[in-house]
Amino acid sequence: MKKKVLLTVLCTLLSVSMIFHVAYASGAIKIVVNGKTVAADVAPRMINYRVMVPISFVSKALGADVTWDQKTQTVGVKSYGITPVDVWKEDGNLIQFDMAAINNTVQVFMAGMDQGLQDLIEKSVTSDLDVKKLAESHFSMGPTMFSTQIVDIRRLKVAQGKPSEFQVKVAVQTWTLDDITTLDHWDLTVVQSGVSNKMGYIVKKIGEGTSTKVAEHRVFPGFTYKIDPFSSK
Repeated sequence: MKKKVLLTVLCTLLSVSMIFHVAYASGAIKIVVNGKTVAADVAPRMINYRVMVPISFVSKALGADVTWDQKTQTVGVKSYGITPVDVWKEDGNLIQFDMAAINNTVQVFMAGMDQGLQDLIEKSVTSDLDVKKLAESHFSMGPTMFSTQIVDIRRLKVAQGKPSEFQVKVAVQTWTLDDITTLDHWDLTVVQSGVSNKMGYIVKKIGEGTSTKVAEHRVFPGFTYKIDPFSSK
């Protein structure tokens, strides 16, 4: 019983996610997820003018797993995939067109890097970068990137009249031929190109990134890639 109570610890809904919508009807509290009314195993409650729902329900609805450690009396919430992070704590000040153009550039550039395709890299970088060297620097006998996503972006200051520039933090779910799964973060600087045979924005600089080993990747619901549990790596 104690496990059940702790696994359904009540948490504040209002600041959790815009996925949820709470409605009041005839004194009852309803939870609506993506337009559909759903029932939690423990009914939501109003406490001190705050709507509370079970943490297990919220976590699972957001694609996370919930565990219970009897020894330490701890509820664990583990999310999967790529999670956006507010790295620079500022508004990127982007219009929709620029955001779409930068995202297109990132996807083309990363695909080129992943497979060593010089034509893709050339379309998405400035002319002073060594395309051949870039293609050889990351290519590893086939695609290794499961998913690529921009997790944060900020506008850089440039002189008046100069093309717009942005610093872009990109997260990538990868695996290696040694069957190691990692979550990598790339630091890219992109600039508005204005060149007909290039992407709308092109990569000007590739900063130092990070790579963290992880046990598994949940690329999307229904596909989770796990390393061999008996592997010595």
